[in-house]
Order: sequence, then C-alpha cells, then structure tokens
Amino acid sequence: MIKTDEIILKIERYASPELAESWDNTGWQINLHHDYTNRVLIALSFTKEVLEQAITNDCDLIITHHPPIFHKLNKIDNNVLIQAIKHNICVYSAHTNLDKTYGSTTDALCGVLGLKNLVTVNDYIKISHLKDEIALDEFVLGIKQSLNSERIKLINPSNVQTVRNVAICAGAGGSYIETLNDYDVDLYITGDIKFHAALEVEGFAVADIGHFESELPVLPLIQGLIAKTGVETIIAKEQVPWTYI
Repeated sequence: MIKTDEIILKIERYASPELAESWDNTGWQINLHHDYTNRVLIALSFTKEVLEQAITNDCDLIITHHPPIFHKLNKIDNNVLIQAIKHNICVYSAHTNLDKTYGSTTDALCGVLGLKNLVTVNDYIKISHLKDEIALDEFVLGIKQSLNSERIKLINPSNVQTVRNVAICAGAGGSYIETLNDYDVDLYITGDIKFHAALEVEGFAVADIGHFESELPVLPLIQGLIAKTGVETIIAKEQVPWTYI
C-alpha cells in the first residue's frame, strides 16, 4: 500500500491544479481521507461500469480525467457516487490542468499519432509541421490505424488534398475553428465538432476523431506517472456510449 498523498502529489506536480480553468472542478470528487491506497483504477470518465471495475479489482481510488461532479450540488442523489462512497472508494479528477500542462492530453495524442516538431498555439492546441507533404486520404487512414478507429468524421469544404501543417487538440476543440484561421494549417485533428462549428471551417480540413478517442491516449501517461509511487494501477475498460448502425 502507498500513501494516498504521494499519489495525488505526483499528479499535481505534473499537472498543477493552478492550471485548471476557473469553471472547472479539477481535484477531489470523493475524498474519504484514506491514509493509504491499495490499488488505483484510471479512467476517462466516472461511470457505473468504471465503478464496477474498481469494486471487482479491489481498487480504493479512481483517477479520472472528466470530473463527475461538475456543477453545484444541492444534494447527493447520484447512485454511482453513492455506491462509490458505500464501497469506500475515493475519486480524484485531473481535467483542464492535464489538458494544459507540458505533456498534456494533446501531447499524448500527438505521441500516438507520431506527430512531432510541435508548436504551441494556445493552452490546448499544438501544430505539427510534417517533414514531407502527404495526401489527405493517406494521412487520415494513418490516423484511423493509429487509433484503431473505424470511423472519422471529415469536414473538408475547401477540398484539401494534401497535408503538411497539422493542428491538434484533444477533446472538444470546435470552439477553436476561428482561431486557426490565423495560422497556416491544412488539417485540424480534434473531437466533438458540432454542426455550426463545422459550418465555420474554411481553408483547411477537420478530422473529428471523437472526444473519447482523442483523449484515450492520456490514460497510459497517467498510469506511468502514478506507477512511479509503487502503487498498483489498472486502466479501466471504457467504450463510447453509442453504436453505429
């Protein structure tokens, strides 16, 4: 067993809570003040299925990227939160601070996609300048293979054919479409592009790889970070909450 404070300190030294946005709820979600932690489950989101895995694997701490408590609570009536407390399981989340730190969710995604020579645009977006120009179709196929993804939503009103400069933002990056108009970008890789954001795309293509798929690569990073304390870690098995028919 490892001191719980050591695990949390490891995370917070890597991704300081001070980096989190003011609207965010990074940090403890359920703090039962365990002095020691036996086993940690790492997940993107705190769901019933994730909690069941924590219970099955005798985990007493769950580390998530998405905070399960996001808005002000007037009462605790969420059964998943209640069951976690009943099973003596703590929950801690590293959200926008992990998105903004050096070695962020976007950096993790770039690593999986093999994108290097990164230039920082803002707290969330990086641009990779490829060594050689590559056909868009070929590049998108490489993304699908790297992420083991069957489908990618491509938005390409300007009929971009080749890629040299690639912008990347893990998570929901639709709000940055207009920002990228000021940069020399051929392709923007992100997730959760909504209809009206898609209408704003002009001069470059957008590959919407999915919110879940874009952030999944950060979980092994968190696992490696926490494992340095000596605690046993498990990455949860998660799926997107829909199917394609």
